[in-house]
Amino acid sequence: MRKDFYKSKAWKDNRKAFALSRYCICERCGKAVYVSGINDYLPKENRLRYVVHHKEYLNEDNYIDDSVALDWNNLELLCIDCHNKEHNVRQDATRCDLEFDDNGNLIQRKMIKRNL
Repeated sequence: MRKDFYKSKAWKDNRKAFALSRYCICERCGKAVYVSGINDYLPKENRLRYVVHHKEYLNEDNYIDDSVALDWNNLELLCIDCHNKEHNVRQDATRCDLEFDDNGNLIQRKMIKRNL
């Protein structure tokens, strides 16, 4: 499954190396993006999430093909805002219990229970 690919060490290592090769700068808008362990000096309130975007979108047939899934010629470093624009995702389009992960996938939001 594609979901397993995005959790793999191969993808995580490749994604981080690719972000470094692009100097942690969004290739579309030029904003600095936060890459854990690299630019931790950025104040937390200024940290912009990033996505390493596949120009040829991954699907259930090609995600296992390294020449598509891991090839740097098929990748683009984007801030989360530019990635959402690429996929025509409105920032406010989700229910309150959903959010987007670092790969742009819709996931269940982790809810924190508070004792009042």
